[in-house]
Amino acid sequence: MVRNLGIGTGRRKTAVARVYLREGSGKITVNNLELDKYFPIAEVAGTVRQPLIVTASDNKFDIVINVVGGGSNGQA
Repeated sequence: MVRNLGIGTGRRKTAVARVYLREGSGKITVNNLELDKYFPIAEVAGTVRQPLIVTASDNKFDIVINVVGGGSNGQA
């Protein structure tokens, strides 16, 4: 069984995201797709990675995101 280190909910415009933080190697998935496939625009994907890079945590955790509603900018 996978142990979640943290669970959070985020809302922006009409988008709602549920985020699960787990120990890992830095893999980020959004709705069962890799981050770069879900957000093909590098600037938008960078918005998701930025907090991890600033805290030097980008290779310590795996993040699973389930998001519904809104457009790609609202979801990022």
